Amino acid sequence: MEKIIALTKQYIETLLSMHVTVVENTEQSGEEFFKMLAPPMAGTSYSPLSIVEYLSKLNEGIVYDIEDCFFLKWIAIRLPADYTPGNQATLIFGPFFSTTPVDNLTQKALLRNGLQASYTSPLKMFYNSVPVCASTKAISVARICITSLFDIDKEPECKSVFPFGSDKQVKPTDYYAEEENIYMAQTERRYSLETRMQADVTQGNSVGALRTWRLLRVEIDNAHRIKDPLRNAKNNAHIHNTILRKAVERAYVHPLYIDSLSNQITSMIEAKNSVEELHKLQEDCILEYCKLVTQHSLVKYTPMVRQALNYINTHLSSDIHLPEIAAAINVSPNYLSAVFNRETQSSISTYINHRRIDKAMELLETSNASIEDIATFVGFSDMNYFTRVFRGIKGVTPSEFRKHGKITT
Repeated sequence: MEKIIALTKQYIETLLSMHVTVVENTEQSGEEFFKMLAPPMAGTSYSPLSIVEYLSKLNEGIVYDIEDCFFLKWIAIRLPADYTPGNQATLIFGPFFSTTPVDNLTQKALLRNGLQASYTSPLKMFYNSVPVCASTKAISVARICITSLFDIDKEPECKSVFPFGSDKQVKPTDYYAEEENIYMAQTERRYSLETRMQADVTQGNSVGALRTWRLLRVEIDNAHRIKDPLRNAKNNAHIHNTILRKAVERAYVHPLYIDSLSNQITSMIEAKNSVEELHKLQEDCILEYCKLVTQHSLVKYTPMVRQALNYINTHLSSDIHLPEIAAAINVSPNYLSAVFNRETQSSISTYINHRRIDKAMELLETSNASIEDIATFVGFSDMNYFTRVFRGIKGVTPSEFRKHGKITT
């Protein structure tokens, strides 16, 4: 008989995609069943012992269609006496939902059982693990099992019952007041983590930002805004992108760089096809924004030097010199030169050449443009002069760098 029951369990689990358990008429068996399959807060409404007591009263040859006080469905069949001689046992299918749960089912279950809103998250997580199966399908399978196990020809009777758990109820006003307090606490915690992550990104601290993000993601994942998981994850990724770009703005990175990266990320978000890909992208975003801070932050400079640096970085392809830069930011050339040298440890002309060569290196690595076109794009009208400056700064010529992808200094 045990072999037959084992095969029956395997058949039902495969067909219905739900748990199938044998519960014997002992408190230990009831506790094991309860621990594995009942909601984490079910003990406030019914107990392992109440389950055993109820199952001990079931009759052979009947399909019991059970719904408990958490709106969970179960199917119960009393097993033949020779399965466990001297001790009754019951075959249980479930838990399952007979239809897709409505959005407010968690809230209804907590109100029905007199439970406070602090149980919302664990019950919602439990509900997310419960399969959906039409009751008619589960009952039909149970009837087939009974006819096989008891070797009978007639269709077994089905009884719909509500055996354990009671409608304790809690005042909706009390529930909603606590729910609001919990929501406020969760929101405050989320905003606190967002602020901490932004501070790390502003400093270019990718390690700290990633550590905080992994804590923050747990809070975000528990607050689904819409039903569609993929759309919800994409919306969260867009919010994440906005939070990070605001953090980088505080590092005085020029909006041109921020906007370019932000637009790339926006396109990548919409191209992703799974929640897992979006989670990975959000971690990559943190690394990219921190890299932007490391490369382009001007936070350590005075406002005047920041203006000069931004002007240079956005006019690299133009013929720019100290007088034009000074005029653009409305200061005298001599004063700008002195302050710029002190803060950057470099002359303006030297800084311009280094930035042009850095941009040229980037284009040599990432584009198929000719070296002549790249030289013109970064502000060198003389190809020979471009090559001399490039070799003087990087130790190789532009063509050598493109061919080997490395520098000697």
